[in-house]
Amino acid sequence: MSSSTSSLRLSQNSLISLTPSLNEKKSSELTIDIDEGKHMILRPNRIVRGTVNLNTSAHIYASRIRIKFRGEETASVKVRDSGLESKLERIEQVKIVYFEVDSIIWGTRSSAYTMSTWDVLEPGQHRFPFAMKFPNVNFPPSAEDPAGFSIRYIWSAHLDAPSAHPGLRSTEYTIPYRPIICAPPPAEWSYCETLYSKKSPLAQVKANLPQQIFSPEKRGIDEEFDVLLQIESVARDTVVTGVSYALKKHHQGRVLLQTGTAHMSHTRHIMESKLAILTNGGSVRIPIHFHIPTRLVSPSFTSRHLRVYYDIVFTIQFEQPSSIFKTSQTADVSVPIGIANLPNDYLLQIQDLTAVQSYNQSKEAPFFFDPSLNEPLSQAYDSYYPQTNNPTSPPSPPPSYFNLPEPPYLPSRERIERCVQTSRLIKPGFSAELGDPVAVTNVMDEDW
Repeated sequence: MSSSTSSLRLSQNSLISLTPSLNEKKSSELTIDIDEGKHMILRPNRIVRGTVNLNTSAHIYASRIRIKFRGEETASVKVRDSGLESKLERIEQVKIVYFEVDSIIWGTRSSAYTMSTWDVLEPGQHRFPFAMKFPNVNFPPSAEDPAGFSIRYIWSAHLDAPSAHPGLRSTEYTIPYRPIICAPPPAEWSYCETLYSKKSPLAQVKANLPQQIFSPEKRGIDEEFDVLLQIESVARDTVVTGVSYALKKHHQGRVLLQTGTAHMSHTRHIMESKLAILTNGGSVRIPIHFHIPTRLVSPSFTSRHLRVYYDIVFTIQFEQPSSIFKTSQTADVSVPIGIANLPNDYLLQIQDLTAVQSYNQSKEAPFFFDPSLNEPLSQAYDSYYPQTNNPTSPPSPPPSYFNLPEPPYLPSRERIERCVQTSRLIKPGFSAELGDPVAVTNVMDEDW
């Protein structure tokens, strides 16, 4: 088998056998190649094409081979067990499956009223193409923070063995997904805040920004803009001695439990820098040339258990050099900003962009279609059985039960969301990847 250099190999390990034979010496391997390569990013209304490859050195008997795709949000927290005198900890996990779709790319289709037959696959390399259309729906973007929380879009390949025998499956792999979100028209705005020291006003801070929402992903280059920072000291004999700033990405996760709500958070510093401050009398105007990198940046969003937002944090240092005891103070000013995918002028340039729906309102799911077609069939199938509108036709007896034609297979395009909740006890110190046990607040509200 030869694959193009732009293809993406989604599987690197041998196929996993659920019940390997004792005399099995040779393994088989399932892999998935995505045509657009390793830089593929899923987006609404996009067609994904690829190939499932089966490499085997022995005969394989199977009923079918399937390609499966699902999107899921996972929220896990570690809390202390609420039992009396309990020294154990508990892991609470909620998994929401947004959708789970699959397609048979080889073999016979299963039926509720007949057993599936099977066939043999000869030793060698076998290729099975597939095509999938993502609906024009915005789902939450891929995420891996904070610890225990994730949003993933997962591919896998499955080989079904004969007559309910244990089958084979590949390892699961993920591809990043980004929704399409346009920024509103740019408009200058100002953020103002009064800083206090022991309940006494310390300084007035004002930041002038060219817009509220930024879109660094639009051309794959950092988005640059200018910010004017103004600081006016209120306290006497107070000067500004230092200013630094940082772009921060905040991840907040939460899980609603029987006893309250558990929260997790993680902050990532996307970029940071320091400014040179000249001698001043407590009043400074600092022009800042700012840039938002494309890396580590995804759209601001809120899902069931996860929230991602951004701000620019200015850290300002003050001193009172004329006082008997030279004192210094530090204060932070957080300026909220939003991150989108596209600027507002793209709103009418991308086909069907204004028709994008939210997954909270739409029930559309991704669906597989015939890979030999350029586009999936848009017209719905006619009725299973022929009808006639000719009133002069003589009546005919109903068809025999065994003469009914088999209806065409109609894949369901309606998204069915499901939720799975688990809870298990662990000894203290186990599952270190989840960190320390988190506190549970007495809040029983599902809204952020």
